[in-house]
Amino acid sequence: MSAYRLRHRLRRMLLKALDRIEPLVGGEATTLVALGALIGLVTGGLAVVFVYLLRIIDGLVWDHSLPDLHRFSHESPLAVADVDTFTRFYPLVIVPVGMLLVVWFVRRFAPSAAGHGVPEVMEAVATRSGRISGRVGWVKLLASSANIGMGGSLGKEGPVVQVGSALGSVFGQFFSVKRTHMRTLVGCGAAAGIAAVFNAPIGGVLFALEIIIGTYSLSSFSPIVIASVVGAVTARSILGDQPAFFIPEALHDVLTVLTPWELGAYVVLGLGAGLLSVGFTRLLYGVEDLFDGWRTHWALRAGTAGLIVGGMGVYLPQILGEGHGTMSDLLLGTALPWTLLLTLALLKTLATAVTLGGGGSGGVFMPSLFVGAMVGAAFGQGMEALFPGAVAPTGAYALAGMAALLAGTAHAPLTGILLLFEMSDNYLLILPLMTASVLATMVSRGMLKDSVYTLKLSRRGIFVNERPDTALLRRLHVADAMRPPAETILESARFNEIVEHLLGSRQHDFPVVDADDHLMGALSLDDLREFIREEHLRQILVARDCVHPIDTLAPQSTLLAAFETFERDNVYEVPVISRGRVVGSLRRRDVLAAYGRALRS
Repeated sequence: MSAYRLRHRLRRMLLKALDRIEPLVGGEATTLVALGALIGLVTGGLAVVFVYLLRIIDGLVWDHSLPDLHRFSHESPLAVADVDTFTRFYPLVIVPVGMLLVVWFVRRFAPSAAGHGVPEVMEAVATRSGRISGRVGWVKLLASSANIGMGGSLGKEGPVVQVGSALGSVFGQFFSVKRTHMRTLVGCGAAAGIAAVFNAPIGGVLFALEIIIGTYSLSSFSPIVIASVVGAVTARSILGDQPAFFIPEALHDVLTVLTPWELGAYVVLGLGAGLLSVGFTRLLYGVEDLFDGWRTHWALRAGTAGLIVGGMGVYLPQILGEGHGTMSDLLLGTALPWTLLLTLALLKTLATAVTLGGGGSGGVFMPSLFVGAMVGAAFGQGMEALFPGAVAPTGAYALAGMAALLAGTAHAPLTGILLLFEMSDNYLLILPLMTASVLATMVSRGMLKDSVYTLKLSRRGIFVNERPDTALLRRLHVADAMRPPAETILESARFNEIVEHLLGSRQHDFPVVDADDHLMGALSLDDLREFIREEHLRQILVARDCVHPIDTLAPQSTLLAAFETFERDNVYEVPVISRGRVVGSLRRRDVLAAYGRALRS
């Protein structure tokens, strides 16, 4: 028996067993929770593999060849001049090589594994009911490990979300779950991935609900919560139960709001972070557009991107990789000049944009935290200079800046607040986090309707934040609902022939076509009224003399566009045109019928 037939038979046996067990254990809701737990367990294990891969690659590539790399995080850029030439220019070799390897690997095995990872999952949820190829998961895991480990300026949230979501989708396809449940299982994988890699189960749940699925529902909530908890517990059992950013107990009491008026400082920080969020997103896509518009071989683009990022890393190695060490140092009170902090924020944004533009694979979540930490710390230094001894240390402002920039770029304030709370394990900062995150989101949404994730999709014509009925009509096309062409009239038809056609049919508008079936316009009884009493005109009039313009649709037009045409022109039927010829007809009831079929599928 072949492996395919064996797998198919095993699948049928499991589905039959599931159908029998499901009524005994509480129905499909319990089954979804069980699947969520299984997805959380496997995703948590894969997240651990991802973390170890990053550590191994980082150790092989950097620790032996550039042992003093992390020393620079506490010094000025000029300190790099103190090392030997090979050590100084080492990033100029490693980062381009990493980019070339990763882009080749992704193009060869799974092109959809390139980029952020999160927008690709959102697109699958919005347009394919959550169906994702399992191959994308393992390709993303390996590619992002190499890209980040070899200095690419990206984060690990995108990879773990795409890996977990692909796993959830594979489970859903294997067990033939309903379309709505498929989205839930994709959310389970995303939540478990975030929870496992950042030790943040609550943040994982909110990330999945706020960003991936986009809605809160009780049927989705329970499986996603279980998946997130199981993913976090799985990772904790292997990696340990430490927060992503460790803060000693002695610092907890001072990383808070020292006086009530200090909340005003976080208001200013939140408003500024909102503006920076818009700039971060626009710069990211602006640089990507420059690379996309560069019509050359992919290897040249990838190599050039690697050289640019590596060149920045020669003088500021803090921008390479995730930058986790530099962020941790700031939270612990390490003092860096405010000019260096702002320079790091700008160059980290550029490095992230260039890495993505060159075809890199990784997320933008950690880079946004890095930029927020740098700007927040610089702002904290300014507050300390103005009000010495009366405000919290710069680490508090760095943490608030991280939450604010994440919330502003992702348009997800709850995720920003609770994820940073869990990652720092410091409840005393919850008020500053709430203040800065909510204000940053308000400013960002007011200036840019799309988040850093949804902008990529809206540029492709995919709008994930629409009402469900509107989104469904946008996904369906006229070709899915049209019927055969309505009865037409030749442009050369005489007046009496036209009247016979109109009186002998229940059709209101008749498309008028030429001998090659090209549409000329339409005719109705209203168009003939003025000629009925003009007997001398009736003898010479032909159809093309009486036509009126008519709106048309193409087979690839969306049903949303068709519905808008019906409403705008108050018509009942619209001809469907392809290459100038009438190929079908669409009525209002055809749109409603297709919409109903899609809801039932």
